[in-house]
Amino acid sequence: MVGLDRIRPLSGGKKRLASKSMTGIVLGVAIIVGGCDYLLEPIEEPGAQPTPKPSAPITPTPSPTSDPISPIPTSTPLPEETGAVGSDENTDDLTDSDLVDQEEEVVEEPVSNDDTSETSPETEPTATPTPTPEKPLPTPSATPSPDPVIEPVFEYRPPGDLEPNSGSGAEELTVYVPDMVFPIKTAPAHPQSQVYRYGGGIGGGDQCDERNFEIAWRDNFCENRTRTTTSPYCPSQGVHVGQDIRVGTPEGCMAERRLLPEERKRYEVVAAEDGYISNIGSYTVNVRAGGRIYRYMHMNMRALQVTLGQQVKAGDVIGYVSNDFGGTPTTLHLHFEIKINTAEYGWTWAPPYTSLVKAYERRENAPGEMVLEN
Repeated sequence: MVGLDRIRPLSGGKKRLASKSMTGIVLGVAIIVGGCDYLLEPIEEPGAQPTPKPSAPITPTPSPTSDPISPIPTSTPLPEETGAVGSDENTDDLTDSDLVDQEEEVVEEPVSNDDTSETSPETEPTATPTPTPEKPLPTPSATPSPDPVIEPVFEYRPPGDLEPNSGSGAEELTVYVPDMVFPIKTAPAHPQSQVYRYGGGIGGGDQCDERNFEIAWRDNFCENRTRTTTSPYCPSQGVHVGQDIRVGTPEGCMAERRLLPEERKRYEVVAAEDGYISNIGSYTVNVRAGGRIYRYMHMNMRALQVTLGQQVKAGDVIGYVSNDFGGTPTTLHLHFEIKINTAEYGWTWAPPYTSLVKAYERRENAPGEMVLEN
């Protein structure tokens, strides 16, 4: 047949596929129109099909085992192609549907493991996690703020450092009553000698002199007296066995001394510890607190706030600073003693100076400063 001879020169796998396809179509038409040879015209090789866009993989349709359209036998056998054996793929057993499936089959590209490949447009991009260091760096600790510096609110001379020419003191550092309440409730206090300072019998001058209120505290336990009173803590006999405390300001001092003795109620005196009033004399009041006795002297005895046997708490007001001394002249001040019961000496007077320093620091909520000179 002329048409078949003109198709034979097509070569290659794709040409052979096109020839087979067209042969099937021609044979089908020949059956319908009665085998008209003039319908078989030379058929050009179809152009290359455009590559379909990537889509979901298409599962190939299984090929039928037999060709649905059997070729019509011809009287003249087709000549065999010449050339290298096995150089072209044999397509004699392929059907039209097989050709279509092979042309539409999409070959998936191999998946690349390269991290730099583009993300599929259908896939939501995921945030790249921040790499965690192998060893986390230590968090620098905040530098602690330094404690604020609290300025001392008063100065005091060392224990046993008495006024010149007033005797030898007890250089005793022991705080005999560490939790004692300071015996003056709120007013400024100036422990010092009432005999060897201004206004005293030996010091001369005026007790309200400003210099009495400006100097550092000074011990006067063991100060020389003409009496025979003594303490095992003092190096000599005939000594002062308490601590004198000047109170207030120069202005307060002058205002107090202008008043009648019974009117002096400016500066409050308080109990140093829980206890009871064990004695009231002509110018003394005793507070008994377990193994200690606190003796207060020279208060305004006409304005006492306690009675004999009364229970008191530490800080309770018991009277007011004055200068009562049974008719003997003295300065406006409080004389304060601590008497303790010891195994070695029995009841005896103990140095109160160090206990007063600590009690005043607690009252003021600030430290004192020990100095060697005024």
